[in-house]
Amino acid sequence: MTITEYEREFVRLNKYARECVSTEAIMCKRFEDGLNEDIRLFVGVLELKEFVVLVDRACKAEELVKEKRKVEIESRDSRKRQLSKSFQSSSKKSRDFTTRSATSAGFSNRSKGKQYSGSKAQTTSVASVGNARPSRPECPQCGRRHPGECRVNGRACFKCDRIYPLVYLHEISL
Repeated sequence: MTITEYEREFVRLNKYARECVSTEAIMCKRFEDGLNEDIRLFVGVLELKEFVVLVDRACKAEELVKEKRKVEIESRDSRKRQLSKSFQSSSKKSRDFTTRSATSAGFSNRSKGKQYSGSKAQTTSVASVGNARPSRPECPQCGRRHPGECRVNGRACFKCDRIYPLVYLHEISL
């Protein structure tokens, strides 16, 4: 309820309780007691004894509380956006790091379940251990088990078939 609505209701009900609100000072005290806690803190320290002045100050305090809440909400939203951007950035860095680590440790996205390690590639196929699927034959050129022709001599990427210098190829495919 806004201060204006509260004032209207307070005055309307005041007609029925004249003996409880005999002076304007008591009326002001009762009005203050029914105010929102935030607004009561602003108005209570003023110790106003005139009802019209009290209502005016309460309206101004209400505006201040609304502005304060608006600023707090904007500040919180701004922090959320910054944290979200920071989280997205760190997630991307983490994903990039994980991909690089997996690649340098001998895993590639294409191999799913296969591990290559050392200078001579050894292959352990997860599919061949637990399933009845036949494993691919070992490639005589690179020692890996892959479909189709070997791309090592052609220096092509195992993922996209692009041609790279030999040094770079080993960094991304081993």
